[in-house]
Amino acid sequence: MMEERERNPEHWYRYLDNDRYINAAAKVAEFIGCCKENLVLVENTTSGINAVVKSMSWNKGDGILCTDHTYESMSNLVQYVAKENEDIEVIRMDIPMPIQDEDEVVQAYAKVIEKSPQIKLAIIDHITSVSAMILPVHRLVDLCHKNGILALIDGAHCPGQLHLDLEKLRADYYVGNLHKWVFCPRGCALLWIHPNHHNTTHPIITSAKIFHANLQHRYSYQGTRDSIPYLTATKAIEFYQSLGGMDAIVEHNSKLKDWASSMLSEAWNSTCLPIPNSMRAPFMILVGLPDTKTTREYEIKTKGHYSDELMKEIYDKHRVCTVICHVMGKLWCRMSVNVYNCQEDYYKLRDAILSILKDEA
Repeated sequence: MMEERERNPEHWYRYLDNDRYINAAAKVAEFIGCCKENLVLVENTTSGINAVVKSMSWNKGDGILCTDHTYESMSNLVQYVAKENEDIEVIRMDIPMPIQDEDEVVQAYAKVIEKSPQIKLAIIDHITSVSAMILPVHRLVDLCHKNGILALIDGAHCPGQLHLDLEKLRADYYVGNLHKWVFCPRGCALLWIHPNHHNTTHPIITSAKIFHANLQHRYSYQGTRDSIPYLTATKAIEFYQSLGGMDAIVEHNSKLKDWASSMLSEAWNSTCLPIPNSMRAPFMILVGLPDTKTTREYEIKTKGHYSDELMKEIYDKHRVCTVICHVMGKLWCRMSVNVYNCQEDYYKLRDAILSILKDEA
């Protein structure tokens, strides 16, 4: 595609790019189960959520609800919007940990909403990034709507990992990456917008088609932006389906995840994050790190959701990429599985962690 574009960029941008974008968006809509008229493609979940939040009109006393598991970029976004609109309040609720069942999550949301009638928008994770938990978004969307709150779902990790039916979910907005689990190149994500909000949700970039009557046209043309990642979504979905589709991929990845998490927790003398199995993501899980002096030193130094210092050390010394998360006052390895992984990858992860976090003699 890049060669085709560069041979004749004039023809590409004037006559090909827009139609191919709309065709790719239609393929994504079919893949996740939604009306194509409600879906646009954006660079990533962060840009999609920015488009939603920065398009909204805010009044004095309005509130935005997020949680202690909200992705840090989204937390920064709501803090930025609140700073630009001084009369907005950010309500940050804690998700109770450990969790026995999803009722506890719904009840926690209900209590905060009851105490904070000023909430206008709730940003709700479908799968939390820091803890790899599936939240009960259907129940939370219903709860929000019963209380006059708009529901924006951060589904960054969900396309390709969970079955989605966005028309049935009926959130106000849903955003999810296609370059995480659907094999698209970076960056490619979907933004689903309820028809009630088509005319009030605008692209981050104001470009030539900003006033177009059609939602997809407003998002498709961003000047000479590189739209190739969006256009490859069609082939990425075909590849995904060629592997057997979601049911086969989930079965394969879940089995490897269960084996690897059991092996790692035994080797590290630890446990997995204490949440119900029904709330565990199919391809991701948190395994506790070994309880050593070195681990505790890293825990003390970790201020946000992730231990960037430890992650970098693991990569620099062992060329292993993993995510080290800070949850419940402890450090956990957020282990991920995809079809290209094998058992040897997790033995290497096991040994890298043991090498770095061992207690000195």
